[in-house]
Amino acid sequence: MGRIILERFLKDMDGGMPSKTILNSMLKEPSIIPDQILANHIYQCTINDCCYGPLVDCIKHAVGQEHEVLLRDKLMERNLSFLDENQLRTMGYDKTPDIILEVPIAVEGHIIHWIESKASFGDDHSHRTYLNEQFWSYWN
Repeated sequence: MGRIILERFLKDMDGGMPSKTILNSMLKEPSIIPDQILANHIYQCTINDCCYGPLVDCIKHAVGQEHEVLLRDKLMERNLSFLDENQLRTMGYDKTPDIILEVPIAVEGHIIHWIESKASFGDDHSHRTYLNEQFWSYWN
């Protein structure tokens, strides 16, 4: 809602549609919004956003980290040889899955080479987005 209101405010102020760069920078740093009352409201919208706000991002990040640790623990329990994201980055990889199995395994008839841990629910749209922005770069 805050994005829509800010976009309308900027459109009314300048007469044209604001760029995404300007809009996003004002959402991230509301103090640069010329109207201080609107800036305060946008800040409150951002802080209280229960789906995409900074608090939710922090929680998602913490849960993601926790699940990556659990994944490494499970792989070690099963004596599977793997490289994690940090090891891959030190080897020069710029895009990495969370885990690359040094020896692929079969799971329910599928050969698994790598694991990307997502600690959030994945709907079809999310899966397509992850495929296009991330997963296809791991294609073996």
